[in-house]
Amino acid sequence: MELRPTQEGFLGELAKDFTFAALARLAAGFGERLKGEGIGRVVVGHDARFLAREMAEEAAGVLSALGLETFLLPGPSPLPLFGFALEREGAAGLYLSAGRRPAHFQGVKLRLGPGKPLPGQEVPFLDPPAARGSFATLDLKQAYQEHLAQSAGGVPKRKGVVYLDAMGGAGGGVLPGVWKLLGLEAELRELHPLPHPLFYGVDPDPRPENLKTLQVLLKAQEPPALGLALDGDACRLRVYLPGGEALGDEAVLGHLKEALGGKGVEGDGEGGFRFPWHLEEPDPFLAALLLLGVLL
Repeated sequence: MELRPTQEGFLGELAKDFTFAALARLAAGFGERLKGEGIGRVVVGHDARFLAREMAEEAAGVLSALGLETFLLPGPSPLPLFGFALEREGAAGLYLSAGRRPAHFQGVKLRLGPGKPLPGQEVPFLDPPAARGSFATLDLKQAYQEHLAQSAGGVPKRKGVVYLDAMGGAGGGVLPGVWKLLGLEAELRELHPLPHPLFYGVDPDPRPENLKTLQVLLKAQEPPALGLALDGDACRLRVYLPGGEALGDEAVLGHLKEALGGKGVEGDGEGGFRFPWHLEEPDPFLAALLLLGVLL
């Protein structure tokens, strides 16, 4: 079986077509493409799926063996943090994630640089070097949180309760630090913040049917309150009101435009919100912070 190419990389089923051997050949092809483009630095990151860390280390070892200066983000890292790393390091990137898909899937998102996805059709599968090279660990979580707080700016310090369901994905544990940096008064309650390779038994897609705990809490919660949910790699955001009512993407985009007062924001219609002046990748954390001022 072969990996399925996507508009930004590849997707497959773990142990069927997405294997260590397939990933090594993919990484070798990607590395040669980077060298052909004159790109010498690459950042590797991963989500919370089964064997994601080990696979990320394998990809990083292949890329390093090809002569590329290679950095690995420690632990499951949300996609916005990966995007921040690419911008800060001026690097290309390989990120292991299957987004909202079930736990038995895995994929890669390839970047020639910040905001430059590489379609899988343009990447050859090549035999990797016999040996693996060494790579450096790149911990930018605190730097990303500081950048996020700076971009959020003067978020109104309103009281209330904010539930954030990370669904056992890569997005847990990011907002509490930003909360402190901004001195926010609303109470943040994280649900399923610890990474879980099976996403606590549901697909990491923040639809109501996958958010039973959040729905129960919101039905019992009086305003002011807000419910937020992330997908597996924390590139998408879903918003819920007290009582459990979901806000559609167009409504969320409208509230973001209201909060920004004319500053740029783009929505993809599937829960992804990008702020070009902040990052080239969608950032649900910034969207969540901005929504506090208009929905609490």
